Amino acid sequence: MTYFSRYTRRGFTLVELLVVIAIIGILIGLLLPAVQAAREAARRMQCTNNLKQLGLAVHNMHDVEGHFPSLAYQKGYDTKGFSWRISWAPMLFPYVEQTARYQIVLDSKIEPYVTTATANGYDNPYAGIITPFLCPSEVVNQPIDGSLCPLSYRINLGDETYNNTASYTKSILNRGVTSRGDEVTITMASIIDGTSNTGMFAESTIATAMDQKIMTLRGGIAQTTADVYRMPISLVEECRGYRDGANLKTAYPNSRRGARLGDAYGTVFTGVHWVLPPNSPTCSYNHYEFTFNAASSYHSGGCNIVMCDGSVRFVSDTIDCKRSDYNSLPTSTLTVGNSGASYFGVWGALGTRNGGETLNSL
Repeated sequence: MTYFSRYTRRGFTLVELLVVIAIIGILIGLLLPAVQAAREAARRMQCTNNLKQLGLAVHNMHDVEGHFPSLAYQKGYDTKGFSWRISWAPMLFPYVEQTARYQIVLDSKIEPYVTTATANGYDNPYAGIITPFLCPSEVVNQPIDGSLCPLSYRINLGDETYNNTASYTKSILNRGVTSRGDEVTITMASIIDGTSNTGMFAESTIATAMDQKIMTLRGGIAQTTADVYRMPISLVEECRGYRDGANLKTAYPNSRRGARLGDAYGTVFTGVHWVLPPNSPTCSYNHYEFTFNAASSYHSGGCNIVMCDGSVRFVSDTIDCKRSDYNSLPTSTLTVGNSGASYFGVWGALGTRNGGETLNSL
């Protein structure tokens, strides 16, 4: 006699299977943004740590040498053998565990624009990836300009827009936290507005391509209608108008934003202007040394900055960037050579070391 179980085993119906798949898809859709957000939070934390390390490096350099790093050397070679085109970043190599690179800089006399992996019988100290100088949220980890080294963090040039190439005289760059040449140096005592009220470095993204057809707001350069050598309010507003990504194209001959860690030839490589708020366009007239470089990042809503006291802050891209009388200024007003409170509100105040502002007064 054959007995049958009271309960028979059966498989899923097609409808049930589709329902299960749909539920799994919904759960994955809900989980994926959370995973991506967690990954970005970790990248942002690492970026913050990088900036803290740079802030400590600057303080250690100040303790040892008595001043902050220079933007570039004025002419020829200084007593250490540094070319005038060498930027502030290699000055910090000994303080970010890159002593071997620093020694090569001293010994090799390699110019920071050399793109070969070796030169003068040495490995190129300006080539490759140096982790403390690269934000992990960058969409690329390789430079766009030959074998040169990318740089996510730029030194504060203040709220003036002289380009580096023209600014050879030592007295011109007097609003930010760096100087050209070693005849004039910036010290803690030079930060008249207070180290907790003045920025040292800000994030500024690296160009992702040379092809103007695929340039983005953060990676590209907006072409202006006039020279940004001395940038009037009218050009500031023109540049602000490109924030939606319209009319973006590479500056002649190409963008090169952040592509040369060691090269101080143009502000586009190693400096940042504190005029327009974070994630505004970088603007240029016709060449990369005539560039008005903006702070920017791939973090949502703003960028990280490190203050002169070594603290790191996240600054929203909605930060106030216009002084109370800004809209009444003549459009021909130049953003260079001015004194007193910055034209550019709280953001400009963060970028000036001697504007007479404190954050509590704004």
